[in-house]
Amino acid sequence: MKSHYPTNKHTIIGGGIIGALEAYFDFLEAKEYEEEAPRVTVYEKNPSIAETTTSNIVPSLTPDEILAVVPRGQELVKKLKILFNQAGGIRVDDVKGVNNPTAEKFIKEVEACSVDEVGHKDREKKLLELGKFSMELWQKIYDTADDELKKIFQESNFNPCKETRAAGARKLHDGYRIDLINVADAKNKAQAMKQDYESLSYVNCKLLSPKEVKRLDPSLIDFCDAHSEKDASGKQVWKNDAVALYRPGGCLDTGVFLPKFYTYLEKIMGTYDNDAGKTKNRFRLKFSREVKEVTYEDSSKTIINGLKFADDKVKHNKHEYKESDYTFCPGEAVGTLDKLGFKVPAFAGFAGASLRLNIPLPADKLAQYANFSHCMEVHQEGVVLAWQARRKGDSIFIGVAGTKAFYSDQKPDKNQAFAKDRNLLQLNIINQVLPDLISIALGRPTKGEKLTQKDLDNLEEHGIAKRWVGTRAVAFEGFPTLGFLHRKSGEKVANARVTTHLGSGGVSFAPAAVSVSRSVLDKSEVANPLVEDVLKYANSARRASR
Repeated sequence: MKSHYPTNKHTIIGGGIIGALEAYFDFLEAKEYEEEAPRVTVYEKNPSIAETTTSNIVPSLTPDEILAVVPRGQELVKKLKILFNQAGGIRVDDVKGVNNPTAEKFIKEVEACSVDEVGHKDREKKLLELGKFSMELWQKIYDTADDELKKIFQESNFNPCKETRAAGARKLHDGYRIDLINVADAKNKAQAMKQDYESLSYVNCKLLSPKEVKRLDPSLIDFCDAHSEKDASGKQVWKNDAVALYRPGGCLDTGVFLPKFYTYLEKIMGTYDNDAGKTKNRFRLKFSREVKEVTYEDSSKTIINGLKFADDKVKHNKHEYKESDYTFCPGEAVGTLDKLGFKVPAFAGFAGASLRLNIPLPADKLAQYANFSHCMEVHQEGVVLAWQARRKGDSIFIGVAGTKAFYSDQKPDKNQAFAKDRNLLQLNIINQVLPDLISIALGRPTKGEKLTQKDLDNLEEHGIAKRWVGTRAVAFEGFPTLGFLHRKSGEKVANARVTTHLGSGGVSFAPAAVSVSRSVLDKSEVANPLVEDVLKYANSARRASR
C-alpha cells in the first residue's frame, strides 16, 4: 500500500488549553486554505488530562482576566513582605527555596519596568484590547462550530463574554454577569472597572441596586440582605463596603471541555497511512512526556529536529516533512523554556488554589434547583474569587478559584499553608453567597457562620470537596510571551514558537494568544495593528527597559 504521510507536522509541547487551541487552529487553517490537515502531536508532562491546570480550575471569560497577577515595581516588593493571608499579601513562609536567584531576577526586572509609566499604560491598554479580541474569538469558535463541537461547549457550561443583544435589556447568560464588590470604597472600585469595560465598547455596564440584583439572580438574596440597609426613605441601598456590577463576563468549565475537545480533535483531523500501510491518526496526544532537551539539525542550532524526554527517550522525525514546526506552551511548567536553553523574559510562578464541590441534592430540593446556573466573581480586599455553579444530574457543582501567592520556580502542594488557607477562604465566601447549598453539603444550617478547617476536611473526606493547587508562569511585566523563540546565545529558532506566560488569563486569552503567536507564520498579508503592537511587547528575548 502506498503511504500518504501528511505534508506538514506540528509538535506541541504542553497539553493545556493553549496546546489544544494550537491544534484546532491547525485544522481551521488547513480547511481555510483547502489543504490537508497536518500531523499534530501534543506532548503533555502529566500522566492524564485530569492533572493539568486547565482541568482543575473554573475559569472566567473576561477581557481583563490577565491583568490581576503581577504587582508593579515597589508594590510587588511591598506585597512580598506581607503574608498571603493578609490584605494584599503574596508571601509564603513555609516553602523552601522560594527566595532564590530566579525570584531575585524577576523582582529586579519588575522594578526596572515600573519606572516606564508610559510603557505600562500602553501595555495595559493593549492587554485589554487583546482580551476583547479573545472574547470575540471564543464567540467565533462557538458560532462557526459544527453541531458536535457546539454540544461540547454547551456541556462545558460555556457562557460567552460579549455585548448583549439589546441595550438596556439586562439578563444573565447573555454575555454579561453580576460581580459582587465587597471592599472598602466599593463604589469607586466598581466605577473604575466599569470605565475599563466601556473603553472597550461594552455599553451595558451598570452598578446595580440590591433590588436589581435580586430580580436578576434570586440566589444572591442572602448577600444582598447582609450587605445592604434601608435609607431614610425606606429604600434598600448598599452599605459602603459593597456594590454589584453588571459587567461583560462569562465562563467555561475546562475540566469538562478539555478531554471532550481532544477526543473531537482526533476525530476531525482524520487519519493517514504510513509506509507499513497502517492507518494512523493525524492528531495524537501523548502523556507523561516531559521534555528535558531539544536537539537541532544544524551546527548553528537554529532548526529543531527532535526532543529528548525525562525518561531519556528521543523523538526525531522518521519521515521527511515539508514543514516541521514546534510550539512550546508550558504554562504551569515554570522555567521550562529557560532549562531548554531558550532566551525568555524574567519569570516567576504564582500559585493559585481551587476548590470544587459536588453537593448531592436531597429529593425535596431537586425542583428548587432544577435550572440553577450562574457564574460570577466576588472581590474582597486583596482577593478576587471567580466561580461557576450549576446543576449537574442530581447534584450541584460549585467550582471556585482565585487568590495568588509568589512561588518563584517552586512547586506548590495542597497541604502547604497557602492552599489550605485559601481553600477555606473560598469555602467561607461561597457560604456567604450561597449558604443554603453549603448547609446541604454540611448537613446543618451554616448561614452567618464562619466555617473552619474541620468543616473543609469533613467535605473532603466525604468526597464532596476536591482541593487543588498549581502554578502559572508569569513574565516580569505580566505580558504574555508569543511568537518566535530565541536561543540564549541570541539566534532565532526558525521552526519554533512560544505561546506562554498568560498567568490567570490562560483560558480567557487563549484564542487571541494563539492567534497572535501563529501570526508570525501567517499566510495572509492582511496587517492587524493590534497584533503588531502585541508582538512588539511579547518578544521572547525582551528585558525591562532601563
